[in-house]
Amino acid sequence: MNEPTYPFYELVEFPTILLETPGFQEALDQLIVSCQLPRFLAGSGLQLEEAAEKRLSLKMVAHLLDQMTTDRVDAPYISVWESGRHQEVKMVYVNPAIEKITGFTAQQVLKVGFSIFVPDDMITRFEQKNGAMEKVDVPIERARQERQRQEIAGRWERVYEILKKDGTAFVRDVAVIEEIGNLCISTGTLTDATLEFKS
Repeated sequence: MNEPTYPFYELVEFPTILLETPGFQEALDQLIVSCQLPRFLAGSGLQLEEAAEKRLSLKMVAHLLDQMTTDRVDAPYISVWESGRHQEVKMVYVNPAIEKITGFTAQQVLKVGFSIFVPDDMITRFEQKNGAMEKVDVPIERARQERQRQEIAGRWERVYEILKKDGTAFVRDVAVIEEIGNLCISTGTLTDATLEFKS
């Protein structure tokens, strides 16, 4: 008797299977057009090269599909900036779960950006010093430059103190970076770390 086969074993190849499914590529192209990324980023002065636009659009579609089926407690996000320039990081996607963490809706966060959590010129974060975690106040511009340099080298992880609608909280920010053409694409997630770090 032949052993039964289970399609789920093959789902590790899901992206390839999906792209080869008749009609999916056309639907994906329509979704990418609907994202209107060049128009969304135009106000930031970011010009998208074709390869970067396609990769960023694919990431957004994947996040939107995940959003349809998953009630998350963390908040995945995508942010971008132009390679080689220290500038304001533009957030292009954040999961609606951000409201559970901060009290601000995804729409509010996308409209205002990271400064909705940190409206001042300083950010408080935790750093490892002498074997212990220590609170450090860092100028926003310096933190941004460090993030852009270090993310290009690989994985980024920091814990920040943020402002919520009803007080303060701590979030853990874990991200990885891709550099495609002129664009740096940071794909990460924000997790509530308040219970771990609030004294």
